[in-house]
This record gives sequence, structure tokens and C-alpha cells, in this order.
Amino acid sequence: MEAFIDKLFPGSQANAIRALWYDFSSRCLLEKTIGKKIMEYDGILIDLPLTQLMFISSMSPFASNADECHDVAEILYWGIHNSDVLPLITEHNGEELANRCLISLSLFKRALITKCERHGAPSPDYYRNVGIRAFIGIGREDIGNHFKLWEHFIGEMLVIKPIEK
Repeated sequence: MEAFIDKLFPGSQANAIRALWYDFSSRCLLEKTIGKKIMEYDGILIDLPLTQLMFISSMSPFASNADECHDVAEILYWGIHNSDVLPLITEHNGEELANRCLISLSLFKRALITKCERHGAPSPDYYRNVGIRAFIGIGREDIGNHFKLWEHFIGEMLVIKPIEK
């Protein structure tokens, strides 16, 4: 973690951040600060992807608590390790369906709209409602209640840019 902090912050700031990191009373504010710094960073950060996602999700102004942010970060981390995250109602259920709905609506909404228009698949609104009910059904009411807010937050914070040729 210290090497990661050194990448983001110049010398004396890095020392202060490292010292504050071990003070749990300042951890919440520090997570938001590091999340903001990650979003402003010009380079490519490949270290600690789950930690980066946690810092970014901690910037959400609506999350009920740090656990909700951490859970969303884990969902996103799961999503970046799967080549196909689009939900299939006939194949996925429970937590996997909930996760897929959130990731797909946040990052791949255009793909869901295209599937709906061209192939008669359910609409994004359908997947949103299914995702909300699935999160509530598995006992993650906080994410279910904030589903639409997370959908927009993730979509804004983790913009997928097309690869230029």
C-alpha cells in the first residue's frame, strides 16, 4: 500500500497520508481523498485493483456505510475478471444475477439496449428492477436501495473509452 501511496502523492504528502492511514478515525476521509487522487492520476495504475475500486467507490455521496462501498468494489472487481458480464435470466440467479445487472447497466448499458432493440431481450428497466430485487433478496438491501445511484455513479466514474487505432 505504501508504494501505491507514493505513486499518487508527492514526498511529504505521501508521508502524511501513510501516517494518517493507520489512524482509523481519519480513514473514511482519507479513502475519499485517495479515490479522488486516483481519478485525477494521468498515468496507468495497475497495482492493487480491488483497493483502487474500493477507494473510488468510497467517493459515493449516498452509500450507507463503508461496507456498502467495499461490497460494490468487490462486485466491480469480479466483473473485470469475467469476459461476459451480461445477465441472462435463464442462466443466472441470486448474487450472480444481481452483480451482472449492476455491472451491465453501469458499464454496458448500450449493449443491453442493442440486445433489446435487435433481439427482443428485456429492457434495461427490466434488468434494473431484477437487480434491485435480487440484491434485496440476498440481504444486501443497501445496494438494492441505492441500485440506480450506484448504476449512475459507476457509469460516470469508470468510463470505458474506445481503443483508438
